[in-house]
Amino acid sequence: MIEFVKTWVSKSEHSTNEQDGTLVEVISELLLEAANIDGKIDDKEIEESKHAICSFFDISEEQATKIIQKLHDNAGQKHEFHSLTKQIRNECDYDERMYILSMLWQIVLADDEIDSLESNLMRRLTGLLFVSDTDSAKAKQQAKKRLGLA
Repeated sequence: MIEFVKTWVSKSEHSTNEQDGTLVEVISELLLEAANIDGKIDDKEIEESKHAICSFFDISEEQATKIIQKLHDNAGQKHEFHSLTKQIRNECDYDERMYILSMLWQIVLADDEIDSLESNLMRRLTGLLFVSDTDSAKAKQQAKKRLGLA
């Protein structure tokens, strides 16, 4: 999967259609939407997003920063998750989708509190990614461990 993603990233660095963006851009966009769902993106959420992208895709922090900067200006303006999650479902197996959900939980939990908007978002994304509620709870626990909250 990693080699496939690296090939995909190098093939399509600048996509003109958001729905046809690279997988790294699609996942980054979801991470930023999760960070912004409460109306603000703080530095800790940006750093967690970069770290998540770097570890999942095995890319440099510089590459992750460029992707985040590119998408940051549009974060919070769209809230259209169906095309993003569809692309993830088409490109990722169940375990990868569960890990992506764990990354999303990591962003939501970055400030150590979950408000109602964040909770609602995670329920929606769990369904849209076709991940079971039980596995979503496991993904949340994994995120807490990575953040040192468990």
